[in-house]
Amino acid sequence: MMTKTLDEGNFRFDFSAFDLVERFDVKVTNPRGLKSVDFIVESSDVLYFIEVKDFQNPKAPQKQREDDLQKLIDASGAKRDLFNIEMGMKLKDSLLRKYAQGSRITKKVVYLLFINLDKLGEFERGLLKTKINGYIPYGLNTNIFTEFTSVEFDLVNTVQLRDYKINCTIISGETP
Repeated sequence: MMTKTLDEGNFRFDFSAFDLVERFDVKVTNPRGLKSVDFIVESSDVLYFIEVKDFQNPKAPQKQREDDLQKLIDASGAKRDLFNIEMGMKLKDSLLRKYAQGSRITKKVVYLLFINLDKLGEFERGLLKTKINGYIPYGLNTNIFTEFTSVEFDLVNTVQLRDYKINCTIISGETP
């Protein structure tokens, strides 16, 4: 039986409400040069691409946490959108990989970016979501690109994940 609970960073994600669950960002299966989202989960009518960014993971090396946080902070500063570009690229590359594997994506597609960072308040989350929106491929569902369904994007925290029937708990026992 397929497991419907997967760990990423310092979090455990429960996908019990879904038909199919796949850890998609696996080093040995990632095509060279492509980035992948962490998970792809599927219900009868929706295909979710899920990326996890746990900026507060106590298990991650301090240098990595500092570098990742700097990339996020620079997303609206001097380095001009590197984080936002990377988040859009993860979805685009994952879609490309699914198509290359022979998948016909006929369901609604939702890209969820889960960010764990206490310093990121609702206002900052809204600004970040707006910036990342510019790198999400929304407008390809036309007469020319009939095989490409539209994409919805949401930037979520642990509470908002529940709206998508995904439960998330912290592994170390601390509250998220």
